Amino acid sequence: MINVGIGEQQMNNILAELNIPSIHHKTLKEREREKLDVHSKKLQINHAIMHCWMKLYVLLQLNGDGTQVPQVSCDGAWQKRGTGQNYDSLSGHVTVVGKYTRKCLGFGLACRSCRKCTYARWNKTQVKNHNCKRNWTGSAKGMEPFLTVKCLKSLKEKGFNVKKLTMDDDTTTFIRAKKAISPELTKSSDKNHVIKNLASNLYKLRQDNKNLSVKIINYFKKCFSYAVQQNRGSPASLQKNLEAIVPHAFGEHVKCDAHWCGFLKAPNLYKHKSLPHDKDLHDEGLRKSLSCVFAKYAANADKLADLESSNSNENLNQMIAKKAPKSQHYSGSESLAYRLSASVAQKNEGHKYLLEVNKTCNLSPGKHTAERLQKLDVKRNVKRAKQGTVQAKRDRLRAKENRHSAQALEELKEGTTYESGVLINKEEAQLEEEIQEIPLPATDKKRTVVSPAPSSSSSIIVLDLETTGFATESSIIQIAARDIKTSDHYVRFIMPENGFVPPAVSKLTGIEVHGLTMYFNLVPVEFTSCERAVDEFLAWLKKYKSPLLVAHNAKFDARILVSTMCRLKMDDHLKDIAGFSDSIHLFKKEYPGRGSYKLESLSTDLMEQQFENMHNAEVDVNILTALLKRVSNVHEKLIDISFSTESVLVNNQKLINKKMYLSSFSGLINEQVLSKTQCSNLAAQGIGEFHISLVRKRAGTEGIKNMLRGKITKLDSVLEKLSKFYSSNNAQ
Repeated sequence: MINVGIGEQQMNNILAELNIPSIHHKTLKEREREKLDVHSKKLQINHAIMHCWMKLYVLLQLNGDGTQVPQVSCDGAWQKRGTGQNYDSLSGHVTVVGKYTRKCLGFGLACRSCRKCTYARWNKTQVKNHNCKRNWTGSAKGMEPFLTVKCLKSLKEKGFNVKKLTMDDDTTTFIRAKKAISPELTKSSDKNHVIKNLASNLYKLRQDNKNLSVKIINYFKKCFSYAVQQNRGSPASLQKNLEAIVPHAFGEHVKCDAHWCGFLKAPNLYKHKSLPHDKDLHDEGLRKSLSCVFAKYAANADKLADLESSNSNENLNQMIAKKAPKSQHYSGSESLAYRLSASVAQKNEGHKYLLEVNKTCNLSPGKHTAERLQKLDVKRNVKRAKQGTVQAKRDRLRAKENRHSAQALEELKEGTTYESGVLINKEEAQLEEEIQEIPLPATDKKRTVVSPAPSSSSSIIVLDLETTGFATESSIIQIAARDIKTSDHYVRFIMPENGFVPPAVSKLTGIEVHGLTMYFNLVPVEFTSCERAVDEFLAWLKKYKSPLLVAHNAKFDARILVSTMCRLKMDDHLKDIAGFSDSIHLFKKEYPGRGSYKLESLSTDLMEQQFENMHNAEVDVNILTALLKRVSNVHEKLIDISFSTESVLVNNQKLINKKMYLSSFSGLINEQVLSKTQCSNLAAQGIGEFHISLVRKRAGTEGIKNMLRGKITKLDSVLEKLSKFYSSNNAQ
């Protein structure tokens, strides 16, 4: 229970799920104290700590030149998360980890509450005799200095005199420890905390410097980290490099060193790959602010030249948080001490510590327990070895950068979603503009239609449509389909939704509408509505296994059919269609070099006969069926050139987007900021000019770059033109 980080309620919930009687909380606590008292736990931990001390002294003796001093890292944590403004945790702990062994040499726990004392106070009863765990009456902030000094004194009493301490700069712990332990005690700051503090200072500058993007902040963090790492032990060199970072970013390289400055190595080829547009920064106000920040760090170069890491303590804190979750209160009894002890034992000895605890408590180690713990230890060692490699660190940084970039792009598209006090601080009209979403590109939209891929078992269905025009929203006036293997077919005349057939279409197809009557070649014909005809056609198709629809110029027929099905809310049936195949592409491969691949020309030349009523869907389907039967292995060849219903949906959406958004780019096209082709591509992906303008208001040029990356060529040149265009329009 303690090892996996659950309490009495979670334990009894698990038992209830397994239909096993639950255990009363008092009984459970008695068994816990009986078998897992702190003394028996400490036997295991003291063994691990003594083992660490011995390893540490051996390491110190091997060096022999006195350069390695007894050095530890310290870090504290609370069992309740702080808000940044208020810290009122009832308990906290401190861990001391050896630099060379990375084992926990000591730990301390401070508790401000006791459950039995609290119960007696609230009920105004006499406190019973008990093992009170309350050992701290001060503030939560005072726990870390108190426990650190206590741990260092304990180590000193056991003969281990710490000479150097690694910790963060968030408390006065070091001053107190130096006063209590030894005036010769020295300190090195934690590198990760220093970099986090730098990032915090840079983010504060964003309030007055809108050009300071996240990408620029990451650039300066990286430069700072490189400078610290490459100048360890050399304060003068580190100071010089820190003073050169800001001028380097703004194109001045007088203070740079040739061993790291790419400009000094190749002035004509150098580009700032990590800065926006790969170019120098130019904002003088931003430069002044950045120089002030880095000047403070350069002035403390003697401290920064000796940075260490307290990652081992952070790792141990994570283990403690798993066994004692911060959402639960365990410090009112011995439970928190047990959980802290268990975490330290796991840190020092691995998961196998549990076997030794069981033996000490006269419990069987258990075969399955041993197998599970061995697997966990192997997994831990493999993960540690992998994470320590340079490639793994690069992969983590790359994944983090990609994650942040994707998040920034999503926030850019969504607009304002969460902001403290947003409904009070901003007007409704302003919020309506800020919450306007920028649509995802058509190719990125998730489709619910997943059609089966055409296969050798797919049925070949020949299809032809006659329509009122070439536009996607044109009405179908005749549909015909036929199975290539049989004479089974489906034919229907369809009354257009507006009851009108253009004269040009009537002249070509012979189909006319007068009043409520439909004619083919001046002869009245039976007809039906579009909805009923499509519904009947889909029902007819269900007789065939994963049908592949073949048409002459199939892109047109597929576009009209899919568009009609979507308009009639029948797009769920698209999953029953394996795809479409264009017979024109097939005949171009079979009969290369022809002047014409029209159906009339192919039938005349290949079948040596002429047909009447061409452009009648039924006649065209019969002709195409006959032509396809003349091709060897036609089934496999049609599958090879097929395309999916999903691609038709995407292309239809692009056409709709073009019609909706292309006109908004007229100003950019007239000013030659973007070409008509570029605007057409952006419009097809659901992006209008007003979206670009909106992104510029939200995130400036960097936001436009993130939105257009991968969607447009020569992006840097386009960004410059867009910046000039919007700047001139704003000036007017």
